[in-house]
Amino acid sequence: MKNCEAERYMRLALDLARKGEGRTHPNPMVGAVIVSGKKVIARGYHHKAGSDHAEIMAMKSSKGPLKNAVMFVTLEPCDHYGKTPPCTSSIIESGIKKVYVAIKDPNPINSGRGIRKLLKNGIAVDVGICRKEAAYLNRAYIKFITKGLSYVTVKLAQSIDGKLAARDGTSKWISSAESRQLVKKMRAYSDAVMVGINTVLKDDPALLAAKRPGKKPARIVLDSRLRIPENSRLVKTADIVPLIIVTTPDVSSKKSVRLARKSGVEIVIAKSSGGKVDLEDLLKKMGEKGIVKIFSEGGGTLAGALIEGGFADDVVFFIAPKILGGNKFSIGGKGVPGIKDAIVIERAEISTCGGDVVVRGNLRGEGQRGKG
Repeated sequence: MKNCEAERYMRLALDLARKGEGRTHPNPMVGAVIVSGKKVIARGYHHKAGSDHAEIMAMKSSKGPLKNAVMFVTLEPCDHYGKTPPCTSSIIESGIKKVYVAIKDPNPINSGRGIRKLLKNGIAVDVGICRKEAAYLNRAYIKFITKGLSYVTVKLAQSIDGKLAARDGTSKWISSAESRQLVKKMRAYSDAVMVGINTVLKDDPALLAAKRPGKKPARIVLDSRLRIPENSRLVKTADIVPLIIVTTPDVSSKKSVRLARKSGVEIVIAKSSGGKVDLEDLLKKMGEKGIVKIFSEGGGTLAGALIEGGFADDVVFFIAPKILGGNKFSIGGKGVPGIKDAIVIERAEISTCGGDVVVRGNLRGEGQRGKG
């Protein structure tokens, strides 16, 4: 099969994989296509954790015989028992003669094992078609598996001149109603929504996501001195949507105990760095809890710390056609020393929503230390 044909089929598998976004936690998004001759006879993708994997879904949907067919799958087929049996066994039994794999599974439990099993049983394997696209699709899963850290998206709503608030501190609402609804949908695709304590004290947010079956992202508050009001909306709704308060060792034990007794509230003690929650330790502890994706909605201080520290992976800016002036900048911190050190937004996607300009992208620049 020519490379251009193989790439076309793999891109179709990638399109299928994207349909599982926000539903496969903690598993990756995977798509599979089966071709016989030059005809696609089967398609499938991983719908949610615990359900059939993409390869099995595709084989079950086949509209023709699988013997001597070719499979395209965006991630190496599994060869171990988890919530479902190994996909390799079903592929071998099906009579499929060749499998194109976009990327090897980064999970050490399976990495290379599925490919070796197929080769050992006489099935040809080709690895690397659309490798970059497949890795980017599952970048959060890859970071989580290889580093044990949560993947962080920093979201900011700002004026066109880069301000978060007016001189009196008011910020409701910079972005449009349509943008705010979109943000609720974005929250639903994450495992947790995160803010700093200053945002809680100023805005008293609930941080609720759009409703999705079986999906209620937890709320995370970085609160080094445990200043969160016990009558805040976050604490009051903790019995409905989990609340994780991340603090430091030197906080009031009495208040910590009171909060921990409330249904749905969890107190996590992280290392202190300059009197604040150590961000690297935070991401490690959230990773240990199985939180793959964090959607950070804190203010300029938290955004600046995440970005300058190299802990942010993606950004999404909602830029309203408004001018506020003043010094309430959307990103705090020291700033880069020179223009050559600018943090580059790669794979930038620009769209509009309710009159706002939305810029989304991945952070990989000279000024990015990449701790995340």
